[in-house]
Amino acid sequence: MPTHHRQDSPVLRPPYLTPPRALRSERGQSLVEFALSSVVLLLLVGGLVDIGRSIYITEALSNAAREGARHAVWFDAPRLAHPYLYDAEIQATVDAQLATISLPASVLKNPTTTCPAPTDGNAYRNPPYANSAYPSAANQTWLYICYNNTPGLDFTSPATNASQQDVNVIVLYSYSPLTPMIGAQFGSFRLAANQHMTVQGS
Repeated sequence: MPTHHRQDSPVLRPPYLTPPRALRSERGQSLVEFALSSVVLLLLVGGLVDIGRSIYITEALSNAAREGARHAVWFDAPRLAHPYLYDAEIQATVDAQLATISLPASVLKNPTTTCPAPTDGNAYRNPPYANSAYPSAANQTWLYICYNNTPGLDFTSPATNASQQDVNVIVLYSYSPLTPMIGAQFGSFRLAANQHMTVQGS
């Protein structure tokens, strides 16, 4: 009788237990692509957050400078006086505005430096200013009060005979980004706001 050789059939596993090699390689590639794209996405989102926050802070600095200047130039007509035209009163008003969005109180640079020098040479002491005029540490506010566009002129008590003079309240801030990668790459950003107003009265 002829001898029949029995061949064992290969053991088949259900497809859900062992994914094909091609599928496994595609999954690995997808993970790598997701890791790379997520870094770019996080940078974009972080950058948008920091841009929005810096605009918000710049607006607060502008409000603080405007309110400080407005407070300074007020004229008390019955007494023919400018009771708030001096450093401490202006700084208190500026700091009250900064506190509304939890920014630190300002560091007054008067009388050492009353009018920071503009880098473009403009006669009105407007930005841009040299880097040395800005706070050296992140998230600090420096305040300059420039009276009559005259460096060295400073009022530590209510000024007299100052009608029609210019008051320039300058608020400078070093902004530190919230996104660590942006901060590590670019460091702090310098934000500036200033407001000119004319002292009231005659």
